[in-house]
Amino acid sequence: MEAMTEVRTTLSRRLLPLLSDLEDLVYRHGYLRIIASAVATLGTIGLLGQVLGLTWMRTTFATAAVVLFVTAALISFSATRKLRDRLTQTEQLLHSYLPDLPKTDPVSIRRWKQETTIEENGDTWIRREVTMVRAADRHLRYLTFTAACYRVVKYTDREKRSVTYDVVHATAGTSGSGIRVPTTSRWSETERGEPTLTVYIHLGRAVEEGDVVTTEWYWPKCSADLMKGIRPEEFDVFFATTVAEFDFTVTFRNLKNDAALSVKSLPTTEVKRSRDGRDTVLRLSGISPRNDERFGFIADVRRAE
Repeated sequence: MEAMTEVRTTLSRRLLPLLSDLEDLVYRHGYLRIIASAVATLGTIGLLGQVLGLTWMRTTFATAAVVLFVTAALISFSATRKLRDRLTQTEQLLHSYLPDLPKTDPVSIRRWKQETTIEENGDTWIRREVTMVRAADRHLRYLTFTAACYRVVKYTDREKRSVTYDVVHATAGTSGSGIRVPTTSRWSETERGEPTLTVYIHLGRAVEEGDVVTTEWYWPKCSADLMKGIRPEEFDVFFATTVAEFDFTVTFRNLKNDAALSVKSLPTTEVKRSRDGRDTVLRLSGISPRNDERFGFIADVRRAE
């Protein structure tokens, strides 16, 4: 037992520094570049063995190539996993502090506009445009945008990565030609187990009159249950800051049978319904909504038997 302990200690002392150097090499130059360089070198050795007829050299090349590939793959996976875990921990720490930042003068919104488009298969596109009022001080500012998928499913990491968004900050008079702003995000679940993505948009210290933040989301199959007629879905909005006016539009693309879509408005809401070609458009708007008051409707698609 003592001999085995010494062997493990020796191997640990010898191998760990080597693995650490390899991990640093893969991190600095990338997995593919390291593999390509090593394969090129070993390929030259293997070709030389083939030309000279040295079987042992070809065997050595093949063995070394396999060992190198497996080792580099494991190191790359390990390093990537560590970086992802570290990033996740950092974002969670940041998000735990954000709600407690001073709110003496929160960002006020002149106009809030959202256009949601739902495809036949349930793919959802969201475009949210927020026009802000000038902030009098130079405190750090951020906006929080949240979107939920009203399906009781446990999202895998791959499904979470399929949800994409892009955020642009433009000054007054230059909307559409702004610059991308730093964002962080956090996944959570509602009380009913529905996946929710919250995006924190970091604006910095300068928010001028008429500045516009535009966010575009793509959420695959977000409304698939609704479009398949499995269950209704609620489309609602509420605000935690001062909003002068808001406009919320939901478009159902290529809805062949308009009568198949039933809509129930929330008590606070008047929904305007119209047809645009083969699309059904639902729109609601308001002025100076009270904080945390919900506006919206419940939609239900009944498929013909």
